[in-house]
Amino acid sequence: MSEKEDHYWDEIDDFLDGHLDRQAHEAFQQRLANEPELAKDTLFQQEMRQGIAYGSQDDLRSRLQMIHEETVGQQTARIAPIGRQLWLRWSAAAALLIGALGILFWLQQKPSPEQLFAANYEVYQLDATTRGAEENEQHSKALKAYQQKDYTIAIEQLSNILQNDSENPTLQLALAISYWENGQPQQAQSAIKTLFNHPLLKGQAYWYAALFALAEAKPEAAASYLEKVPSDSGPLSVKAVKLLKQLKK
Repeated sequence: MSEKEDHYWDEIDDFLDGHLDRQAHEAFQQRLANEPELAKDTLFQQEMRQGIAYGSQDDLRSRLQMIHEETVGQQTARIAPIGRQLWLRWSAAAALLIGALGILFWLQQKPSPEQLFAANYEVYQLDATTRGAEENEQHSKALKAYQQKDYTIAIEQLSNILQNDSENPTLQLALAISYWENGQPQQAQSAIKTLFNHPLLKGQAYWYAALFALAEAKPEAAASYLEKVPSDSGPLSVKAVKLLKQLKK
């Protein structure tokens, strides 16, 4: 592939890995809305990565068959000898097929709890629309530290805020994630459990509790939490059902 094509796929990987800063992330999301080809490639890359989490083996087989048929069709339609650019395209297609088949083989194996965690975990997004996030300097510091992944400072600031504003569940969720990212799993689990009965965030709370359990190789506990994700939690409930199926496979 050309350097331009390499950069194209690197951007998709950075977006899916959460490596883009806030401004670049928003810009990429805008491009997804305006560039159908980019949106299709990003979705396919995500499906390839998260096949385990979302139980999409059948979908992946269909996509591989489609790639194969398109590739064969391109081959029979061309009469001219294979030049360098065509050879590079064929090499890229072959590499994609080989890599995808390897992933498909991997999907047939029962994934470990740690693999399921890695395929599903994403840091909770705390943004400026959070209640009170711009009310005072302490809120601003907490928000900035969290977004910049300075979780030690985020824990300090969020803990201080919650001492005086214990009814801010979004910041409580951010505190739990900060503890987890800071290598303090017990504190993260304690913080997330306080949201189990919250009417709006209980789905997120049980979801992250399940992921924390997976990371610690406790699939039974993870399954128990996933079963408690409310069915009206939208896309999150769909993810929980599919992940639960993977655990019970």
